[in-house]
Amino acid sequence: MKIQGIFNVFGHVARGLTSELTRLEAVSENVSNANQVAGEGEPIYHRKTVHPQPYKEPFRSMLKSRRLDLKRSDSGHLRGVRERTRWYGEAWPKARTIESPNEKTIYDPSHPKANAQGYIRMPAINIVEEMMDMITATRSYEANSSVLNAAKQMARKTLDL
Repeated sequence: MKIQGIFNVFGHVARGLTSELTRLEAVSENVSNANQVAGEGEPIYHRKTVHPQPYKEPFRSMLKSRRLDLKRSDSGHLRGVRERTRWYGEAWPKARTIESPNEKTIYDPSHPKANAQGYIRMPAINIVEEMMDMITATRSYEANSSVLNAAKQMARKTLDL
């Protein structure tokens, strides 16, 4: 009896947890730098967003291969179709962090970093939007964690049989 399918779940969950953790890190960096002020000629912080890389194979071919795996009862049947191990032996898909160069100017002539006209430069980061991103990333992380716990329980019950 093969239980390789349960290990594929662990790989997918690990990718999801890693992706959501990367999103949480970007959000926390954005929130911590939201009030950073840059003087004249100084670099300013740019808001970061995380975009996961897509799968290498299209969904249709992945679905077709999974359907054939379900029909096969012995490894000798359908010799042309190999077992797929998506996360083992392959490089992990990376998430791209994109910086958006937006800034806002605020009139504050009393600030030490104000320019000659009295304006200071700050990153254009909306804290409400960042908090919504944090909530969705946290909920997705929790969902992946519950899937991991369910898969662990299934594997434990399988070993008890």
